[in-house]
Amino acid sequence: MIKPFFLIWFLAINFAFSQKGLFWLSAGKQNAAINSPSSKTVGDFADGYDVKFYKLDLHASDTSVYLGGSVTVLFEITGEKTGQVSLDFSGHYQVDSIISGTNKLNYRHSSDSLVVYLGRDFTKNELAEIAVFYCSKPGMAYPRKGIFNSFNKSVNKGYTWTLSEPFSAKYWFPCRQVLTDKADSVYVFITTDAHLLAGSNGILTDKVSLPDNKIRYEWKSKYPVAYYLISFALGDYLDYSYYAHLPDSDSVLVQNFMYNDTAYFSENKHLVDATEEILYTFSSLFGKYPFYAEKYGHCVAPMGGGMEHQTMTTLSGFSFGLVAHELAHQWFGNLVTCSSWQDIWINEGFASYAEYLALEFIRTKSEADSWMASTHKTVKRSAGGSIYIPFEELTNEYRIFSMPLSYKKGAAILHMIRQEVSNDDLFFEILKEFLSVYSNSNASAEDFKSTLEQKTGKDFDTFFNQWFYGEGYPTYKINWFSGNDTLYIYSLQGTTSVVTPVFNTILEFLVQLPDGKDTLVSFRQSSNFNEFKVKIPQPVQGLVFDPDKYLLARVDSFINIADHIKADELYLVTPNPVKEVLNVRFRNQPAEYQYYLFNSTGNLIHSSKNRLKNLEVDLRAYSNGSYIFVVVLNDQFVSSKIIKI
Repeated sequence: MIKPFFLIWFLAINFAFSQKGLFWLSAGKQNAAINSPSSKTVGDFADGYDVKFYKLDLHASDTSVYLGGSVTVLFEITGEKTGQVSLDFSGHYQVDSIISGTNKLNYRHSSDSLVVYLGRDFTKNELAEIAVFYCSKPGMAYPRKGIFNSFNKSVNKGYTWTLSEPFSAKYWFPCRQVLTDKADSVYVFITTDAHLLAGSNGILTDKVSLPDNKIRYEWKSKYPVAYYLISFALGDYLDYSYYAHLPDSDSVLVQNFMYNDTAYFSENKHLVDATEEILYTFSSLFGKYPFYAEKYGHCVAPMGGGMEHQTMTTLSGFSFGLVAHELAHQWFGNLVTCSSWQDIWINEGFASYAEYLALEFIRTKSEADSWMASTHKTVKRSAGGSIYIPFEELTNEYRIFSMPLSYKKGAAILHMIRQEVSNDDLFFEILKEFLSVYSNSNASAEDFKSTLEQKTGKDFDTFFNQWFYGEGYPTYKINWFSGNDTLYIYSLQGTTSVVTPVFNTILEFLVQLPDGKDTLVSFRQSSNFNEFKVKIPQPVQGLVFDPDKYLLARVDSFINIADHIKADELYLVTPNPVKEVLNVRFRNQPAEYQYYLFNSTGNLIHSSKNRLKNLEVDLRAYSNGSYIFVVVLNDQFVSSKIIKI
């Protein structure tokens, strides 16, 4: 889901609420929930059953968010014995009755919990089916979640659509809001005015004409689906459909419900047609489009961004990046769904990186690099925060869908993983393997890491600890010079968060040479301070840091120190070896400088700013051994080796 302006829009947009088009479909009214001996809540029963199938049979209109109808739920008992199940369902709806076969069931509906008493005890592996008949409560203010209605002034028409991620499916149908409980299949039947179209998951198997100028659209999907990916959108649409070719010569239906407006269609047709090339490219990179036996499609709605509803995305428009992002979700998010909201990276980080890939493989590498540079810029607006969602933030939608962290930093580290793998064929093979292993199921970041390690034979513990679970990003001060057929590079690394004090990263440099045969050199910085050198037989004319935009980092200074200053030209350190206090005597009065003390492995243990010509550094608290003392003055730095005895 892309929501660049969604949360602002979500709070500010004016919805049209009316009761026009409110229909009732009920097997008998029961206005008050019955009293029951139990006071348990949804969580108490959450592990007692497994949803197999949903059938939504609803009435809706283009002028209102009010609903009426029924939802049938088929489920399998997973506990030893139970006589009741609980569904998530908003108290903004009135449950008229709940039926199982020919039996009317008792229930308790309070707050957002619907507890259903099954009439008898069901044992493990038994199947049970219930049908919940309900409608919106007349006169109750709707919470503006789950289902929306808005009037689009540009085409002078109203539209109704659903948006359930992450916790809002319960605001329009009774369901089980558990990510790992995918229904094996889903039917979505929508009854509305005959001049309207209603789009949903799967295949449109029938359109049934009904009395009073109504029509029922019957959508059916045979694929496993997470609760938040079930959807519908309706309005005065134009159905613009075509078949797109896939890499194996198969084709898939691309069904688009566009605003039924001649000017709008003319302006957007070429953008919709571009879906075919993106679909072909992603099928080549990730494996065959996972829902090819049904369709891929779009329902446009006056919303912000887009939402990757399974087989039929709901979106605001057809920009290249938005279409690519939501289409990529059909693999990352829909075929394989994050196992918890803490791992939303599996959905949003991968779909965001797919925007980069679409530019790289369909348009130009230059456009892709610009996208990555912009992505890095967005991430660097926030100094801290991990991609992994902390437990205490699990109900905070703003944190789950953080653009700098879940989306942009999530994409950036995938680009760095691609660099770590250092073999594009293998990188995309890893993506395909991951999708194959966890197909139609759920996966965590640890699951992806496991696939990555199995396919590469490398340990990615450090990478994930610093980039996924850690916080911030590295900063660099880099000095370099060339002499005696050798290129010298000194890299001083800081970080933007104390949570991650050092990043083990690959540093790449493009070495520009007089003969035009520029060469790429790379080093691994494993500590806060590293010195690198490499033989270069020609004079180096220039050095470009991270030419392929892999590294998420901030470079504070990057200087060619042609006149390289040696430490003893700037200051003297005595005594060395030292027992207690190191005396640093500058030859001339310095401007403000920063000094650093690193241990023998190059990790920072102390730093401070100063202006003193005569500096004393107390080393009594440190163990015996070798240290590196570095002074940074006017963005140039020099280093000295210190022995503590």
